[in-house]
Amino acid sequence: MEPGDASHAAALLDRVAEAEAALDRGEPVAAFELLATAARDHAPPTTTDPAALARLTGAFAAAARHVGAHDRVIEWIEQVLPVAAEPRLRATLLRARIWLWSRLDTQRVLELEPEARAAAEEAGDDEGVASVLATAAFAAYRRGDVRRCRALAEHAAALVTTSHAAQYQAVRAQLFAATAAGELEATLAHSMKARALARELGRTSDIANESNNLAETYLELGHPHEARACAETGAQLSRQVGHVANEVTARVFGAIAAAETGDIDAALEAFDGIPALDHYPLVMIDSACAHAYWLLERGAAGDARRARERAASGLELAQRTGTAHRLTALHASLARACAREADDAAARDELEKARRGADKVEPSAHSLLALAAAEVLAASDSARSVILGAARARILRAAARREDPYAFCTHVRHNRRLLELTGGVPADLPHGS
Repeated sequence: MEPGDASHAAALLDRVAEAEAALDRGEPVAAFELLATAARDHAPPTTTDPAALARLTGAFAAAARHVGAHDRVIEWIEQVLPVAAEPRLRATLLRARIWLWSRLDTQRVLELEPEARAAAEEAGDDEGVASVLATAAFAAYRRGDVRRCRALAEHAAALVTTSHAAQYQAVRAQLFAATAAGELEATLAHSMKARALARELGRTSDIANESNNLAETYLELGHPHEARACAETGAQLSRQVGHVANEVTARVFGAIAAAETGDIDAALEAFDGIPALDHYPLVMIDSACAHAYWLLERGAAGDARRARERAASGLELAQRTGTAHRLTALHASLARACAREADDAAARDELEKARRGADKVEPSAHSLLALAAAEVLAASDSARSVILGAARARILRAAARREDPYAFCTHVRHNRRLLELTGGVPADLPHGS
């Protein structure tokens, strides 16, 4: 490296360090602006030090995730890649690229995963390999590809590494595979381990993210009070570091927890206060999905119309980003809303779309499909009885695998509703310890 290159590299590292300090202080906008300037002023061939560029890449991607500027950093990465020959720098760029794509287009992530993984392996970057696998597992989960998600997680579990950072990513890959398979207790255990590792690493954003994952799993298991506590932690830590998407995700889970404990009005008020974040489409899909469902559960004047609007907006985003695991829920809400507005043809059409979209990734998918069938189909329709009977059997089979079957059947509203529609909640359900 020439003397001029060394001075450029030193200047770049100083700028990156300044931006990293801003991120640590919870000033992601300032950090991103510093890094954007550094990326412009020190782009190759001006700076040829691969270690300095790699550090810039990691910080730039992290700041972009905080402020929602994924596209800008992906564009910069695409400009740098053709001149990035050093293996570790190239691996860092490819890893950052799919990490950023994971919040925009899940199919793109899966297309880019083999190249990113091969580059990390070539560079001997264990954390990079684990991170690529975790990111791809997340994308596969969101696309409803259970088999690929499991394969990615198994590869991550087989990695031999002593790095806590690599272990953290490997655990996350296993978390997504367990979630995709509906193995909620395993998901909970992996989430707890991931949060513990994030704490050891001192990564506040990751601690917040894992708190959100715990909140979601507690909700699916029927423990809304525990979910609310985790969501509050996730929101607080996200505000501390200025991570808007993580905070909104926490607010979504907090609202669901309020609704599950019986305060639906407060939950819907919380949903109404969630801002529209066009640059975080997956968060908006989850928000729209939950909001539409709880509007229908309240069923006040105008709620069906609003539920229809919210579900339609979520569906458009799901289709644009290749997010398959919310399709059943969104179409089911549309079917219920159409039925309540006496649009029978549209209700039946949406019910059929919900049936075709039913998958094994979203634990509640079949229950939500059955709730829609109960409203759309006539009581005399044999298909209605078959769907409701199958839903009851599925819930009770799943409950038998739960550590707390009673909570799963009575504290998850859609499970309780379906059991009540089909003969009631069994009186002999065991309570968890």
